[in-house]
Amino acid sequence: MKKQFIILTIILIFTFLLISSILENYLVYKYARQVNFDKASRISKTAIFLPKAINLITFKKISIINLWESSFAQLPIISELQKDSERYLQQTINSEYIDKELPKKIILNLQKINNNLNKIDDKELNEIKTAMQDATKIIEKFLTINQKYIVILQNSDEIRATGGFMGSFFILETKNGLLEPIKIQDIYAPDGQFNGFIEAPKGLNEYLSSGKGMRLVDANWWPNFPDSAKQIISFFKNIEQQNYQGVIAVNLNIIEELLELTGEIYLPDYDKTVNKNNFAQIAREDRAEFFPGSQEKINFLNHFLKIFKIELSKKIQSQPEKFIAMLPSIIQSKNVQFYSQDQELAEIFARRQADGQMINKNNQLYYYLVESNVGINKANRFIDRQVAININQNQEKIIINFQNNSTFPYINYQRIYTNKITELINIKIDNQEIEKEKIDQRNMKIDNGSEWLEIGFLIPILSKHSGKIEITLNSHLQLNEKKQIYIQKQSGLSPTNYTINFDQQSRDFNLISDQLVSIN
Repeated sequence: MKKQFIILTIILIFTFLLISSILENYLVYKYARQVNFDKASRISKTAIFLPKAINLITFKKISIINLWESSFAQLPIISELQKDSERYLQQTINSEYIDKELPKKIILNLQKINNNLNKIDDKELNEIKTAMQDATKIIEKFLTINQKYIVILQNSDEIRATGGFMGSFFILETKNGLLEPIKIQDIYAPDGQFNGFIEAPKGLNEYLSSGKGMRLVDANWWPNFPDSAKQIISFFKNIEQQNYQGVIAVNLNIIEELLELTGEIYLPDYDKTVNKNNFAQIAREDRAEFFPGSQEKINFLNHFLKIFKIELSKKIQSQPEKFIAMLPSIIQSKNVQFYSQDQELAEIFARRQADGQMINKNNQLYYYLVESNVGINKANRFIDRQVAININQNQEKIIINFQNNSTFPYINYQRIYTNKITELINIKIDNQEIEKEKIDQRNMKIDNGSEWLEIGFLIPILSKHSGKIEITLNSHLQLNEKKQIYIQKQSGLSPTNYTINFDQQSRDFNLISDQLVSIN
């Protein structure tokens, strides 16, 4: 009887410990999901008993259990990294004196995490390892080497090839690991100091240049972002005689998404409350009434930035999981694009598909539809479009239906990029074939050496009217070679409905990022 009592007691104690440990593990998981690594770290000190025990029983043969134990062991380091990063962010945003040891501590903890990850021999972790190494390398560069990047703010309400009209910009600069104060400037200020002449490419020359060649304000004409970024750097270097490491393009959409995170923001100097629905309208400057030297828009944007970064910092600290959840979609939708002249960083941005580069790895059918608003208005917020691609043995037809719900006409210089061996049969606008001399066509070679066929033409769509484009092509591929179609998304465009008709099959989807479509 006594023996049975002892056994029962041991079972009860073991059961209690097991249940407690499972509960603790759940709490660690819960707080880690909430990006509250401080609480997760404290609980993990006892919760780690469970994965350790299982690892001991299984002789460390199960990779997922090894990862479980290792993750718990790293939580104190991650917690310290989170605290230091929040302090660095807070001090930077508030323009306070930054502890010079913070950058070193951040990098050291990142390196520790990488080293611990590399000790785990598990192929399933390769992507996580690579992502952490990439993130560490980017942070190391910015915190240990002086950096100077041009950040262009693109208004996607007036669409251009890389995302939108470049109305404003600021310089992102770090010195000795410390971020310099940010001041938004009007793009027309440096543009007015450019005295040279650069021949404008087709489309831009006819519809935007006014015979003055290419100017800085239109330098993002090329849809391959590295090419546009190099042109932008060239302008700034010519004007300011300074070197820049790269260019970062940020679309209006990002500000609106972040405003959804922060909620409404009151601007006391303007006695206005901005949110994601009215920011573009309040910040918009009527370019028809623009005059050189006007500071109204820039003053507004700098006042907004001052308060916005404080509110955003508070939200990131209180709800970091919501901010982190936004990051993948921001990259995939191309609402932010990075170009760096640092080869290591350029390779990372390319690997993460964050460099806005045109790409067609497998030489399959390739289509990249690019719009440019040359009407100098903000019609694009009110433009709807649908795309159908019909594929058969002899040819391919791309049909684009536009609906202009704006009070402005939409003057669109439409371009399509496809495989260089493709032959253009004809283009129809509202069932009327365009004359060949009104179509710009050339073979285009981009920065990385890849070549494409570029086709460009003008399509005006009146206010409250619709428009239809039909582009008939011959790719010179066999039908079975057309079963994979790579479609690139233009930065700044809202999700677009696509229908692909192949033989007797049909596929429908919304294009929200670059997409490879495979037909069975």
